Order: sequence, then C-alpha cells, then structure tokens
Amino acid sequence: MLTLPRWQNWTITGIVLLSLLLALPNLLPTAVLNYLPQWYAANIISLGLDLRGGAHLLFDVDVRSVVRQRLTDLSDSIRTELRKQQLQVREIASDGTSLTVSLRDAADAARIADIIRNLESGLLDVTTVAPTTLRVAYTQQELTRRRQQVLDQSIEVVRKRVDETGTKEPTIQRQGDERVLVQVPGVENPDDLIKLISTTAKMEFRLEGVGATILRPTKEGWDAVWPELAKSERWQKESNKTLIAEEICRRQATACMPVSRRVVVSGEELTDAQATFDQQTNRPIVSFRFTTSGGRAFCRATTDNINKPLAIVLDERVISAPVIQSAICGGSGIITGSFTSQQTNDLALQLRSGALPATLTVIERRTVGADLGADAIRAGTIAAVVGTALVVLFMFLSYGPTFGGFANLAMAVNLLMVFAGMSVLGASLTLPGIAGLVLTVGMAVDSNVLIYERVREEQSLGRSAMSALTAGYERAMSAIIDANLTTLIAGVLMFGFGSGPIKGFATTLSLGLLTSMFSSTIFTRMVLAQWMRWRRPRELVI
Repeated sequence: MLTLPRWQNWTITGIVLLSLLLALPNLLPTAVLNYLPQWYAANIISLGLDLRGGAHLLFDVDVRSVVRQRLTDLSDSIRTELRKQQLQVREIASDGTSLTVSLRDAADAARIADIIRNLESGLLDVTTVAPTTLRVAYTQQELTRRRQQVLDQSIEVVRKRVDETGTKEPTIQRQGDERVLVQVPGVENPDDLIKLISTTAKMEFRLEGVGATILRPTKEGWDAVWPELAKSERWQKESNKTLIAEEICRRQATACMPVSRRVVVSGEELTDAQATFDQQTNRPIVSFRFTTSGGRAFCRATTDNINKPLAIVLDERVISAPVIQSAICGGSGIITGSFTSQQTNDLALQLRSGALPATLTVIERRTVGADLGADAIRAGTIAAVVGTALVVLFMFLSYGPTFGGFANLAMAVNLLMVFAGMSVLGASLTLPGIAGLVLTVGMAVDSNVLIYERVREEQSLGRSAMSALTAGYERAMSAIIDANLTTLIAGVLMFGFGSGPIKGFATTLSLGLLTSMFSSTIFTRMVLAQWMRWRRPRELVI
C-alpha cells in the first residue's frame, strides 16, 4: 500500500525539519550567529581553497637525512661497543644508506658481526662483502617503518603549527612516500606560512666554551652568509639543501661561537612557550617552561656555571647567549635577543608544536587569489541556478504541475539535506563540490522519473490510480537502488583514493545520492499518499 503509518509520516517530517534547522546557520548573517549557541552557530559550510583563495604548498620531507643521522649514531655505537670488547677496526665509512666496516683482522669478522647485530636486534642486516669488510644496513622493513614515522610526525607538527595560527579547515596530508601537501584557505602571502612550517625548531641549551667544543654560527653570522649560500648550487648539492652549521663556520669567514658538545637541556624537555615582553625593557621575549626532569637539569647547569654564558641554539644557530647571573631552579626561563614581536610569536609557536624530525623543502607552491575565488563562486552559482532551473522546467513540462511539482519539491528537500549533512560534517565547499551539487540536482529527480514512467505503464494497463501509483513505486525501486548504489560506490572510491578537488566532488556527490534516496522515494511517497487521500483522483494526469 502507498499509505504510510502515522509514526512514519511524523518521522519523515521531523527529518526534513531537522535538516532545515541544521542548514539554517549557512543563511544567517554573522550578527545573528553571534547570539546563537556556539555548538549550533559553528555548523556552517566553509569555502575551500579554490573558492576562498589561499596557499597550496607541496613539501619534500628529507627522510634520507634522518637515515644518514641514524647511521652516524650507529657508527658511534659500534665504535663504543667494540672498544669495550677490546676489538679494533680500521675504518667505519657511511655512504648515506649503509656503513662499511673495515676490519684489522679477518678472524674477528664473525664476532664483530654478532656484536653489531645485537646493537639493534632484528633491525640490522650485516653481510660480509670481503674477508675484512662488513656491510651494515637497516632492513627494508625498518626503513619503511622509519619513513612512515617521519612522515606522520612531520604531518602532526605541521598540523599543530598551522592550526594554532587560527586558519580554518587546512588540508594537510601525505603525498607519496616522501611528500606532504598543505593547503590553507585565506592565506594571501605564503612566504610567512612556508617559514613557519619549514623551520625545524630544534632547540638546545649548551654552555659556551666548556669542555670539548664545536662551532656554531651566531644569528648575525648566519644572516650574513645565508643569502649567498642559499643561491649556491654547490652548497645545495653538497648538503642536500641542508646547510651544516659547523661547515659554515669552517668554510666561511663569519661570526661563530664555540659551544660545548654536551647538551644541557634539549627542546624536547619544554612543556610550554609563550611570546611576551620584558617588564623592565619592554622588549619582546619568549618565556618557556620545562618538564620536571628538564627543570632539574637546567637548575644544576645554572647553579654550577654562574657568570658563564649559556648559548641557546636553535636549528644549529646561536640565537642568544646570556650570562648566567644566578641559579634558575623554578623550571622556567626566558629567551632574549634582538627579536621583533612577530619573531617571538613564531618562535614560541614553533617551540610549542615541537621540532620537525626532518627538513621540509618546498617543491611546489601556488597561490589562489580571493578575486579568482569570487569569480569561481559567481560562475559556480550561475551554473547551479541555471541547471536547477532547467531541471525544474523539464519536470513541469514532462509530468505536469502536480507530479512535476512533487518531484521539484523532493529535489529542494534533497539539496536541503545535502547542505545540512555538509554542515554537520564540517565539509568544505569547493568548485568541484559545486559541480557535484549540480549533478545531484539531476540525479535527485532521476528516481522520480523512473517512478513516474512505471506509473504511466501501469495506468496504461488499466490499473486504478492508487494501484498504478503503488505498483510504480514498488517496481521502480530495484532500478533506483541499482543506479544509486553503483554511483555511490564510485563516489566512495573517489573520496577514499582522491585528494583535494576530487574529494570535494565525491563528498557532495555521495551525500546527494544518499539523501536523494530519501527525498525521491520516502518523502515523495508520503506527500503523494497525502495528496491521494485528499483529492481521491480516479485517473492520474501524469
């Protein structure tokens, strides 16, 4: 039977009214939204990068440098362990992917190989390439795991930095094995964003000139040589686009400072960092707070080294070297220097979000201007309005004012539910998303076309109005489900494997398919049942 139970009618009506309520914030002005509860007012559809404008950045993650550093650490561990075992080797050399261990005595090869394997059990491949030569490399499984870990950590750090700037709906995701895609709507100049994201922000506290020392350039020294070094193709090739601080001091005549090899406290011990102002000089500074263990280590270092400079090293550059005036045991401190307010804000943000595990290099950058976004909105809106108007006109001409009107009403309900669903999910509307909406408009009435054509066939066979309408719904249902299900599978696959614009299209398309199943079959069935009960027609003019 076409008639539905009363509780189903109330449920269908409630779903439509709820969709209207959820989609309403998108139509209200900001002045009205400010007076509404935050949880309700926040349910609005944000504009994507192509509509609002913003920055599109593709970063290359230098995973290879992480492997090289790990091999360097492994080389030190091998030397230390062999020294304990009173074994000697001629040389340990690294090619960036493996270590070559040259032995003094071939008789020690098996024993040394076992010692090396036990340093990181199950993670190392140790092979004999000559009687006195061993090759040591990490297993392929360990390299894959480490690459995944570096990418995941890089994405998390980038997400923290971008989210804290207050931008809305950034897209940060993995691209391939060694790349990260960052799309941030609303950003007109991406240079500041690139600087904020790509700075590794590895901070260390080291004493100046105590014990064994290494050279690190001062902030002024780095700034003096960086413009020329950045342009040097030779330096980029030698350092794989990562300048080594000690080589800068050794090769360039610039200001450097000898600092202790031993790190007093690392940035990993920081729990918070905030940009503020010195109450006495009113100069911008960064205040920070340590973990309990970091606070104890910092207290011991400052207690034992009063009147000695303490170098604050950020990304291998000495940004400040204040003299320790007294013991600092409160678990907190400040970073002073020739900073601007913006520089202290950026530094505090980078320290709070943590250090990047590897260097990020921009390999692709695009900026979408706000004017282009406005043109895209205008063009998309015109296309949506014209497409909807043509569909409405077609339904009126094909099925008359009554049945055509019911189909168009179902299409309006479908669009309402799509906007409600996007609002609840927090989805962004992109230009391909608008194309998905236009396609949804056509597919929203497609099901009604199938139903109406079946009703015409049943009525031509001599069935009564109620019988023809009931049979039309029942016999068209299998075709409707098949058509929508196959398209929905394609939409889900596009969302799962696509990115950016493809996901925007897949989101609106998939939501439109799901809601059209409700609006074109369940909703119109309820409306037609009420109309049939009210008009009681002997024949359907369809």
